Amino acid sequence: MEQSMKPVVKTGLILAASCLLAGCSGKTEQPVDVGCGYESHALYAPWDKLEDDTRFSCHSTQERFFFSFEVCDTTVTLSQPFLSERDVEPEDRVEIFLSPKGDLSQPYYCAEIDPEGRVMDYRAAFFRQFDFSWQFETLVTSATRTSSGYRVGGSIARKELEQLGLDLAGGFWMGAFRADFRPDGTVHWFSRIPTDDAVPDFHKPGVLFPCRMNPAPEKRGVVVYPDDITSVGLKEWENRIRKGGLQVVALHAATNNDPVDTLEAFVTGPAGQAFLALCRKMQVDVEYELHAVETLLPRDLFEKHPEYFREDETGCRRPDYNMCFSSEEAVEAMRPQIARLLAWMKPTTHRYYFWTDDKTGKFCHCVRCRPYSPSEQALLYENRLLGLLREYDPEATLAHLAYHQTLEAPVKVRAAEGVFLEFAPIGRDYVQPLPESARQALEANLLAFPGHSFHVLEYWLDESMFSRWKKQALVPLPFEREQCTRDIRGYRDLGARDFTTFATWLNAGYIRTYGPVLPLFEAYSASFNLINDKR
Repeated sequence: MEQSMKPVVKTGLILAASCLLAGCSGKTEQPVDVGCGYESHALYAPWDKLEDDTRFSCHSTQERFFFSFEVCDTTVTLSQPFLSERDVEPEDRVEIFLSPKGDLSQPYYCAEIDPEGRVMDYRAAFFRQFDFSWQFETLVTSATRTSSGYRVGGSIARKELEQLGLDLAGGFWMGAFRADFRPDGTVHWFSRIPTDDAVPDFHKPGVLFPCRMNPAPEKRGVVVYPDDITSVGLKEWENRIRKGGLQVVALHAATNNDPVDTLEAFVTGPAGQAFLALCRKMQVDVEYELHAVETLLPRDLFEKHPEYFREDETGCRRPDYNMCFSSEEAVEAMRPQIARLLAWMKPTTHRYYFWTDDKTGKFCHCVRCRPYSPSEQALLYENRLLGLLREYDPEATLAHLAYHQTLEAPVKVRAAEGVFLEFAPIGRDYVQPLPESARQALEANLLAFPGHSFHVLEYWLDESMFSRWKKQALVPLPFEREQCTRDIRGYRDLGARDFTTFATWLNAGYIRTYGPVLPLFEAYSASFNLINDKR
């Protein structure tokens, strides 16, 4: 039975968080908790003795279940023309099956999605009884093409899945598959769970795996300079943490304002140690966020190794900012600085933030870097740096900062496992919602990075930004709770559960000029609670 094609709704999608999964044998009868997040890096085609590195991820929030596939496929096959959803059948595609029971004794639900995000969804009963007139009511999809294939993501309302008999918290069953139509007319079928069947058949028990998904816990925090702490004292910060409902405080260093040496002196000194003790007492995580390449790659290396450094538009190597992002040797040269920093920089979350330098236009134009966008150059560096960090901290993860020139999603470079998205839309008008261009950039990034670790870095409480980074020209912080609530709701619709905001320069000088800041922290907390109260 054919039907007219449903419109594809473009929305924000992500990958993995709070998916609790059994070990991939397909034989387990009960869901097994394996931690916060599920991300698979392989599908199998034992029928053709093949394996590929399709990346499948999923997670759940209070409102929605999210999933994503990243596929390497240089021979994408599409139907021309595409007239109905059944035209997905002869196309390259990914597939996700959701079932209340592993033995398929109850109806189960399928969505097959092509590289353009077009969907064929249907209800099925064992064995191979398909109802193509059935549709998900709340399924939305998004897709993008990459230089090596395509990325597809989707989300479904959690309430709809529960109405279909899928007990996400108690346990359900899921399958992840893809079809690869080859130029010679053959088809390779890939499954997350390999089977011993002579021919591929995804509509039978044994290829689905058991899951249990609880919503990802929400985290909120602030990013501050050492002076924002020392100038007001620990009692004030105890109250800020309590009033703001903070679960994380990130300490910031900036080349021009508070360099890394200032941050190190604070953290290793008595004031910093007392603050870290306060955070431990209040069960608050501590992280460190900084523009770091200039620090990690000492400029005095330029004389002997100019090839470590960026090439400008005229072809000259420059030791001013950043690096040659294609140089593996340059990252290796960072080892002594990494060892020095990690001797005192110990984030309790094992999340690291070593951003590229905060200078517009200072990326590399050498013959190797030139084909890559700024975000792709940054990701080349981050992928390599994460490997180095894990020599010192095996649990390390590393942020990819989508910010200014790196706001565009990477297409030619694939994120290594453990590199997570940090979205920081600086410069926006906070009276208005997130601009459509920024939202589209975020949606594209959410197809490129694992959603269970998606992190929002905002500027709602950033006095330094609203004062245009002029300490002698402070202005009253224009924080509006309703605007913040609107933004949080928009991010949550895209799957975000991890938020920080810059809260810099709300120090003793600000308090003397404009009064107490505890009401601002209280309003920040209330911005989240307004949403929670309306669930």
